[in-house]
Amino acid sequence: MQNNNVISDEELYQLMCTSHKKDLAFKALYNRYKTRVYGYCRKVVGDVYAEDAFQETFVRFYTSAHSDRNVTNVIGFLMTIARNLCLNIKERNEKHVVEFKDLSELDIPFIEDDSIADDQLKKAIHQALDVLADEYREAVYLQIYSGLSYEEIAKVIGKPVSTVRNRIVRAKTKMRDLLSAYFNEHHKD
Repeated sequence: MQNNNVISDEELYQLMCTSHKKDLAFKALYNRYKTRVYGYCRKVVGDVYAEDAFQETFVRFYTSAHSDRNVTNVIGFLMTIARNLCLNIKERNEKHVVEFKDLSELDIPFIEDDSIADDQLKKAIHQALDVLADEYREAVYLQIYSGLSYEEIAKVIGKPVSTVRNRIVRAKTKMRDLLSAYFNEHHKD
């Protein structure tokens, strides 16, 4: 098999479905997406159940690979599996809607970037994220951390693209409002 980075997700998925190289193709996709999937599971169900949800996501992904299934968006498919498993775990164990864990525990690239040297700014961003309603925070997380498009997020959460777009716009507007106080206080001329 060629270098895994040159083979597209869709080609690897097809190899999983139709080839004797199923395990190699699966391993390549696993290595590409394990960090994103685990991060999402940890965010939704916390450390206690994250590993179970993460492993079950990839087990279901592996066992679902067959030639009559057409998957054109592998990361979207994986995130849908992960989301459904996490929601089931939350419902089964806590009997209430998803409450996302404190985002300050997560490694979020746009926040943990070394170019942001100001710890107070990081704290302000984390606090702004924590204030968001769960559905807004989830949409922002899927867009920024997982790198999904509006269309992909819509498929993952089972809502129309317009709803996803509205949630992200509202979340960013709310964060901008919350952070404006920080910038007004810390960046006076």
